[in-house]
Amino acid sequence: TETSGLDPETDKIVELGAVLYDWDAKLPVQMLSELVDPTMDVTSEGFTMPEEAEAISGITDETLNKYGSYERDALLRLELMIQSADYFIAHNANFDRSFIEAAYKHHSITMLDRPWLCSINDIKYPAEIKTRNLQHLAADHGFVSSFRHRAVFDVLTMLKIASAYNIEDIISRSKEPILYVQAIVSFNEKELAKARGYRWYAP
Repeated sequence: TETSGLDPETDKIVELGAVLYDWDAKLPVQMLSELVDPTMDVTSEGFTMPEEAEAISGITDETLNKYGSYERDALLRLELMIQSADYFIAHNANFDRSFIEAAYKHHSITMLDRPWLCSINDIKYPAEIKTRNLQHLAADHGFVSSFRHRAVFDVLTMLKIASAYNIEDIISRSKEPILYVQAIVSFNEKELAKARGYRWYAP
C-alpha cells in the first residue's frame, strides 16, 4: 500500500499494488495497480493528500481525482487475486496488513484468510546485510530499482529479493515468536539507537 499517513484508523490507502507470484517459476503471473481516491467515500469528505506523503510517492490530489478508483472496487479486484494465493508477503507486513484489514472492515467485506509473511522479519539475511530499507536491500542483492516509491514497484522489488531465499525457510521463520527489545532514548539520542541496530517501530 501507499497511504496518506501511518495510522490505519485515520489515514487512507491511496494506492494498492499486488502481484500474484509463482514461486517455483520465479514469475509474476498477475498484477494489480490501483490508485485509490478517498474522496469517493462519503466518510472521507474533505480529504487532501498530506505534503509528507506526496513527497514520498509523488501521488497528488489531482492524480487521485483523475485516475483513482473507489476503494471498495479495488479491494474486490484484490480479492479475486487472493483466491489463487497461498500466502501474503509484504515488506513491513504489519503496516500493510493494518491498512488492508481496516479497509476491508470499513467496507464490510470478509477478507479471505491467508497467512502473512514479512520480508523484513521472516527472511534470514546474511549477517553482512544490515539494512532493511527496500532500495538498499535491492542493491545488496545486485540490482537497482529505478522506480519511485510506489506500491506495485515496491512489491516487485520485494519479490525479486525474497525469491533469492528458500520459501519454506521464510514460512518456517514466520511461525517463530518475535521478541521486541526497546531502546529507551530521547529523540535527540535516536542516532545512538540506530547505531546499535534498532529500527523505529511505532507500536
